[in-house]
Amino acid sequence: MAANVPNYTEQGGARTVIGGELDVVSGGALKVAGTDVTATLAAALSGTAAGFKVARGETALDGSNPTPVATGLTTIVAAVVALKGSSAPGDNTSVITYDTSGGTLNLYAWKNTGGTDPTLVASTGTEAVGWIAIGT
Repeated sequence: MAANVPNYTEQGGARTVIGGELDVVSGGALKVAGTDVTATLAAALSGTAAGFKVARGETALDGSNPTPVATGLTTIVAAVVALKGSSAPGDNTSVITYDTSGGTLNLYAWKNTGGTDPTLVASTGTEAVGWIAIGT
């Protein structure tokens, strides 16, 4: 028999129904079979493994190779970068690669040599690049 309130424990205590909100406040714990799953569940719901942070942004290439980007992270374990734009790059920057050094994301820009020569060379472009970095 259900009560006329959103949250209640059924008679005998075998089941608790949450029809409202369950708020595990700071310092509280959510346990399953006696195991604290608070941090694991919070990380899964945020899309990031426990202990990791996500940094993101957009930066303009500075014409050098690499263009360093300070992410605010101490260490980067993964990253995604993409050129911003809605048209084909032509002879402008067409490929972005990256490397990391601590919490710095180093963006390398590449373009074709020109015309029909597909050989890639370092670009001096200043296009916008979107980036996401995951780390600590």
